[in-house]
Amino acid sequence: MVKVLLRRLQIAWSIGLRSIGLQFISFQSISLAPCGVMFVMLAFPVQAVNRAAEPACNLVAHLNENKETVAKEGLSMPRWYELHHRLLRLLTDEAGCSLEVIGSPWSRSLTLLQQGKIDLMLTMSYTEERNQYADFIGIHYMEESVLVLHKDHLATVKQLADIKLLPGPIGVLRDAFYGAAFEQMKTEAAYQPFLQYANSLTQKLNMLQRHRVLGMIEDKTQFLEWSRAYPELAATYQFSLTLHRAPVYIVASRSSLTPARRQRLQQAWQRVYGKPAHLAILAEFGWSLQ
Repeated sequence: MVKVLLRRLQIAWSIGLRSIGLQFISFQSISLAPCGVMFVMLAFPVQAVNRAAEPACNLVAHLNENKETVAKEGLSMPRWYELHHRLLRLLTDEAGCSLEVIGSPWSRSLTLLQQGKIDLMLTMSYTEERNQYADFIGIHYMEESVLVLHKDHLATVKQLADIKLLPGPIGVLRDAFYGAAFEQMKTEAAYQPFLQYANSLTQKLNMLQRHRVLGMIEDKTQFLEWSRAYPELAATYQFSLTLHRAPVYIVASRSSLTPARRQRLQQAWQRVYGKPAHLAILAEFGWSLQ
């Protein structure tokens, strides 16, 4: 008799719930359970179970420096490293994801992003090639690429093409984007002797300290930052030309992250960008949205 009553209740509940568009856990495994337990089980929809089964959002992000590399170069960790780490944390916390940060050379990280072995990068300039493997989820900074030169050679260079008039090379970050003019110039054989490539910003700065280059191409804000940190360099190397000014982005790997997860990150960044928490981080490091 109890079995019959339970079966009738199961059918009645099933019909009623289907009529409002909900599907609940099957009763087959609890057909002999007491009525009280049966109704508790009815309170858990399949949708909730499916959400619990979704893979956790654990993201790996690149930063172009690590403490070991910086120490090896005899330099101090730049403040913008912590700034970028905080911005990534702001994004991933808002998106409900965990964050692991790794340090690797810029060019290596581009490859890892393309392969889906890391999920996020910062300060990425937009190009059609990069858009094939990177989803540009939000602007986070307006980058201004400038040429910094030894003060004794400032008068020599009036435009970027004049670097071949210098008696030595300038430092550039491998696979960095400094604008269309530089992209064209670096393909020309005549300019190759005047470009000394570095794998990280710290390595590039180290080349300047060791007098291996006569200058370098750098983001203007970062140039001002290392001028503050190393006043002896600021007394010798000065701003020469502006090469390129454009927004740079936080990007997500198209290979490692689904469209839904990338959209989740994009929406999270839209919610925090320019809001008090974001502005407070920038103000702490002396940065601005511009």
